[in-house]
Amino acid sequence: MGRVSKRRVTVSRKKKNTLKNQPFKHEVYRAGIYARLSSDQDKPKGKKISKSESAEGQIAIAKSFVEGWNQNHQDKIEVVDCYTDLGKTGTNFNRAGFERLMQDVRMGDINCIIVKDLSRFGRNYLEAGNYMEKIFPFLGVRFIAVTEGFDTGVEGNENKQITSEIKNLVNDLYAKDFSRKAKHSLAQRREEGSYVGGPAPYGYVAVWEGKVRKLKPDENTAEIIRFIYERFVETESYTAVANELNKRKINPPTVYRKTGEVYCPSDIPYKGWDKGAVERIVKSETYMGKLIQGKTSITARDERNRIHKGKEEWVRKENTHEPLVEKALFDHAAKVYRKFSERTKAQNHPTEGCPIEENIFDTVLFCGVCGRKMTRHSQVKHYADGGKSRMDSYFCLNAKSTKVDSCTSSNRISKIELEKLLVSLLEVELAAGWGKQKNYLEKAKKIIWQKTKEAEKRLRLSIQAKERLIREESEQYMAYRAGKLSQKEYVTYKLQKEKRFWEIEKQEQQYKEQIAELERNGERYLKAVRALLKLKKGKVLTKELIEALISKIYLYPGKRIEVLFSYTDALLEGGLAR
Repeated sequence: MGRVSKRRVTVSRKKKNTLKNQPFKHEVYRAGIYARLSSDQDKPKGKKISKSESAEGQIAIAKSFVEGWNQNHQDKIEVVDCYTDLGKTGTNFNRAGFERLMQDVRMGDINCIIVKDLSRFGRNYLEAGNYMEKIFPFLGVRFIAVTEGFDTGVEGNENKQITSEIKNLVNDLYAKDFSRKAKHSLAQRREEGSYVGGPAPYGYVAVWEGKVRKLKPDENTAEIIRFIYERFVETESYTAVANELNKRKINPPTVYRKTGEVYCPSDIPYKGWDKGAVERIVKSETYMGKLIQGKTSITARDERNRIHKGKEEWVRKENTHEPLVEKALFDHAAKVYRKFSERTKAQNHPTEGCPIEENIFDTVLFCGVCGRKMTRHSQVKHYADGGKSRMDSYFCLNAKSTKVDSCTSSNRISKIELEKLLVSLLEVELAAGWGKQKNYLEKAKKIIWQKTKEAEKRLRLSIQAKERLIREESEQYMAYRAGKLSQKEYVTYKLQKEKRFWEIEKQEQQYKEQIAELERNGERYLKAVRALLKLKKGKVLTKELIEALISKIYLYPGKRIEVLFSYTDALLEGGLAR
């Protein structure tokens, strides 16, 4: 009985598998039409793709076949959906449209696939054969190639199997041959200075001039590129620039390519910029009129697997198109982001554990000979016991330089020496000049009150100016939507308005901060001076304390300093020297 039972199980399994491998017993097939436009069918502007080769033409041919089939056969075919891949190679099956089709097949929504011809399905001989001979029969899917008359749902179609295999092999060989020719053509076009990338970079449009694809400035976004560079140089921050763009509701490149709208309409959710998009623009030499192409290549097996080439393999061409950014501005931006890189490298420096401290004399210390801002030099001193400490000093870059004649002597001082001189000077001179502290306090309070009133008045004027700009911008927007203004004119106005609006907002914020600071710390300067009177020799100064009291410190050769105080009318008349 055991052997009989086992035999019955075996027979049962064979019947089940046999039924699964005979899927074509349906009265109605749920069909998905698949169309693919090859990357080799991309043509220059003016040379159109034939109607039958276009994705729409392929779908029309398949639908016409279905219509004729339904009129002449008992089994019917119902088109459920159409799936397309545009500009995709047939040498691999990693295509979005095809993957969506196969997902619907696995879900049971599709049990018939129709293509115009076998080459539209794929040009890889092995993979195409694997789908038609193994995967589709296993999933119970009928496959039809219209122009070849290939149909796995028709009896006797096995005789056409060898034909399909030969055609698949021919398609595979064609794809490999075309790949070699396409790479050679692509390299030649790069050498000619033709733009061979996809969509044009933000700020440009790609146009065909004969057989050469050129970049031309996009009149709608060229000014925004310049704005990005200017703000980056000013703020020295990718994030700050992205925040500015988002504040203005300027659409990022991907959204602009889809909609053609520079600014996001108020009734549509805004998808903004990130610092990565800003960084790519700032670092791109395209905006200097250069084309750098051939940085990566793709494999025929998987388009998503990009191979990054070495810089020596890149194709560089100068003056291929009109630059959007002046060289001086681009170089300034490059200097800024190189500084970021140096800062990152410094974090892994052997001096780790001795971070560079805040430069407390950053805004006030100048060379007394030529007037140049003093440069700080910071180094780590290592001791015999393994300890280390950071030593700062200041020097004038113009001193002993052949570029200037006004600063011929060496002019430098260590931070420790400068602090000792300054503390000593402040203790002696300020204490001596403070004979009538009460009168000074009253005068300083009056100055603070006056400055608060002035800041409040300027704040009111800024708010009024903003309100006028908002009303004006609303009128211009209505004119743009009504067609009275072109998008170029509206963008030009918008950028000018936004620049002015940003300037007013910046001033407004400064006034608010000034008022808040005066309200919170009305006697901040007075407290700072009181603290100075109690300073003992060797006590460390702070940046806040120095900037609160001192306007400028001039350093002269021989380590002599001259100090100019802020609010000299309230503190002392004139500067102090030592």
